[in-house]
Parts: sequence; structure tokens; C-alpha cells
Amino acid sequence: MEFVLQIILNSIVLGTQILFLAISLFLIKAVSKIEHVSLGAIGVAVAYMFYLGQTLHVGVWFSVLLSLLAATLLGLLSYFLLEKFCKNNQILLALLVSLSFGIGIESVIALVFKSGAKNIIDGVLPIMSFAGITITLPGLYTLILGVLLVIITYVIVKKTPAGRMLRSISENQSLVATLGVNQKQVRKIVYIIASIIAGMVGVLLAMNTSLTPTLGFTYIMIAFIALFVGGPTDIRGTIVASYIIILIPEFLINFAPANMQFTSSYRMFFIFVIACIVLSIKPRGIFSKTVRQT
Repeated sequence: MEFVLQIILNSIVLGTQILFLAISLFLIKAVSKIEHVSLGAIGVAVAYMFYLGQTLHVGVWFSVLLSLLAATLLGLLSYFLLEKFCKNNQILLALLVSLSFGIGIESVIALVFKSGAKNIIDGVLPIMSFAGITITLPGLYTLILGVLLVIITYVIVKKTPAGRMLRSISENQSLVATLGVNQKQVRKIVYIIASIIAGMVGVLLAMNTSLTPTLGFTYIMIAFIALFVGGPTDIRGTIVASYIIILIPEFLINFAPANMQFTSSYRMFFIFVIACIVLSIKPRGIFSKTVRQT
């Protein structure tokens, strides 16, 4: 039983890490229709700034400030790179530019910090144990911040005028413009917020594992899948899908018959299979409803 609970806990931590990035993608898509896949690289770049602050021994709070500055600058740069594609509704081209931007960030990181793995926390990770189940301290921070992020995002998107405005900007820009809303300013702020959220998970990932220039690529791909499995316009689906596509593969890997010999390298395969199955049944997301055409 302890083994099962440990797998569930580990999966929830990983799912929460994916959720950070999926919410970042959701927010940007809500205001621009663009899938900003370079958020994974942005998160890693922010983590490297935190690592730089730690290596310079300038204190945790200065490292946090340095990370926030990096996230803000990268968010602004993302906005200036992609805004014209949003304005011209060139979504596919924006996706390619975002992907290229992410690759560029990873290349710069590799040039400056080299490609070798870096560790923010040296030595053995601090852990907490209860009822025979263990969790690392960064993992616990991830869960706490993840819960706060989910509550805040859900309330804002679903229950406030700001959330309705976010959805309206991408759905009907002309109507929003007549209401006097500065859409460019809103998108600029959302890009910065999304980059900060991505940076948060980047730092948490770096605390929990080794930091490498390409660390964010796999995570952003999973988050990208979670966004579409959940439904790119439904924050509830994004939240649920982030955990489903992690929990199911983990159980398949750990509890499949021994002769199948599934390993962690099968995780992405299972995630793609789950995505194909769900999207073939619910192409608009897991909470979408079929509307009869008359």
C-alpha cells in the first residue's frame, strides 16, 4: 500500500509541475490564441538566473529578484516577438517563432553556462516522511504553490470580470476594443505573468533535479498535450488533464505484468496514446459537450 501511495504522491508532484506550464500556456492562448511553447525554455532560463544568484552567494531573496527580472524581460521579449502574429491571426507561424525562440534560449544558456548539469541544492535533497511515504522539500513546495496557483487561476478566470475579459480578447477582439480595453497592454501583462509562472516551476524543477539547458523541453511538450486534452479554453480541463496524463502512465509503468517490462522511457508513448484516445472521443477537451447541429 505504501508503494502505491508513494507512486501517487510522486505523480501528483510531477503533475503539478506540468500544471504550472499548462496554466502558463492556457493564459497566453486565452488572450492571443498562440501556443507559446518556448515557456519551457523561459522557465529554465529563469532557473539558471536563480542558480547564478546562489553561486554568487548574494542571498536567496536577491536570487529571487534576479529570477523575477529575467522572467519579466523574457515575457516582454516574447510579447514583442509574437504580438504581430496575434494581430494578423498567423497562429501557426507564431508557434514556429515561439519554438525557434525557445531553441535560441537553450543555445544561449548552453553557451554561457555550458551543457553540464548544475545543482541548486548540493548533496542529498532534504526530505519529509509521514506514514512511510517520503517527499522532497522542493516537491512539497511544488504542491503548496500548485494548490495556490490552481485556486487563484480558477477564481480569476471563472469568477471575475478580468477572467471574462481574458476570454473575450481572443474570441472577439473587435467587441472588446469598443469597450475601451487596451488589448495590447493586457497581453503584455499576461505574457509577463505566464513567464513568471514558468520560471517558478523552472526553479522548483532545478531544486528537485539537475539543471540542464534542455530541461524544459519535455515538460513543455507534456504541458502542451495537457492543454489540448483538457481543452484549450477550459481551465478545469487543463487542471484535470495535467494529472491524468501523468498518473495513468505511472501506474502502467509500475503495475504492468513483469513480462511487458515497461520503463520510464515509455512515459511519453503512453502520454501520446492517452491524448489520441481522449481527443478522438472529446476533440474539444475532456469537459466539452456535444452540441447537436440543426
